[in-house]
Amino acid sequence: MAYGNPFRPSFGSSPPVLAGRTSVLDALSEALDIGAGHPDFTSLLVGVRGAGKTATLNAVQEQAQGRGWLAIAETAHGDLCSRLATAVLELADGGRSERPRLTGISALGVGVEFTRVDPGEAGATGTRLRSVLTVIGTHLASEGRGLLITLDELQGGEPPELREFATTLQHVTRREELPIALVAAGLPSIDDTVLQDSAITFLQRCSRHEIAELSDAATATAFAEPIAAHGGRISDDALRHAVEASNGYPFMVQLIGFHSWRVASSDPPHVTIGDVSSGIAEAERRLPDLVVAPMWRSMSGMDRQFALAMAQDDGETSTADISRRLGRSTSYVSTYRSRLIRAGFIRSTRRGHVDFSHRTTRAWLRSSDR
Repeated sequence: MAYGNPFRPSFGSSPPVLAGRTSVLDALSEALDIGAGHPDFTSLLVGVRGAGKTATLNAVQEQAQGRGWLAIAETAHGDLCSRLATAVLELADGGRSERPRLTGISALGVGVEFTRVDPGEAGATGTRLRSVLTVIGTHLASEGRGLLITLDELQGGEPPELREFATTLQHVTRREELPIALVAAGLPSIDDTVLQDSAITFLQRCSRHEIAELSDAATATAFAEPIAAHGGRISDDALRHAVEASNGYPFMVQLIGFHSWRVASSDPPHVTIGDVSSGIAEAERRLPDLVVAPMWRSMSGMDRQFALAMAQDDGETSTADISRRLGRSTSYVSTYRSRLIRAGFIRSTRRGHVDFSHRTTRAWLRSSDR
């Protein structure tokens, strides 16, 4: 087929249209313009896997670079402060291929000066993140620019590293008011893990933006605009079917869109309700391995018991029935209900009732030996 598929069903990739995130992007854009005094200058994006957190980070980075800012994109895993310090030095060095190591730094009118040493030399790992951020932040401030740090997978950070990072950012951004902005992203589990650390109060006080389910209108946009931009069409009934099946879950939009486009036979593609039905079936076949199984592996034993108790019903389940099946009090069960809702594994349907967030979950739990 002559027309490339516009959808990207892979984690960490930006979709062709980032629908439904205008409000958060506007808030972060305003923060970049105003500076360290803006409450969103240091922000957390919180959402389930596949909600579009990384895509939103990518969009914020583009906003910053469009203003002439420097940008560093990292994940929270392992050696965070060391990796950030190295990334700052490489930016200051103008991207030269040799890896810089800092022993002494000074802000100059035309750039940043530092002494280069071999990576193997003793003392090369003693670079302080605060020092390099202070120098580059001071220099960028004199030019009316700034540095944006985007930090993904916050839930995977090591507590000692996050403490050092948080302390450093608090000093350079809030106390020194240097133009160094932070937008970090993580799963809702950060509330029960890294943000429970009393020594990471700076991250606890960052502005918080929930990257939630898309509205029906935003979901329709996420389907229709990429199709039109690639020369295709989608019928009204097909679009309604796709919107309903995706349930506002951005990753499911990409899965359904990708496989619906792939089976469309016309050239340019005219996506019909039959194509969408095929796309939904293929998306639902793939979703458990891509989303449900990884979530299941990270769940506690009682989380799993709660889910298995729900899977006994063909539709929504009352928390009273779960309490009875597990032999636990209603208050005890409510704790795990809240945990699974935050994780995006289940959703509240009405008072006292829950259902799985993805309709493939029930069949996956019933058909597999857990």
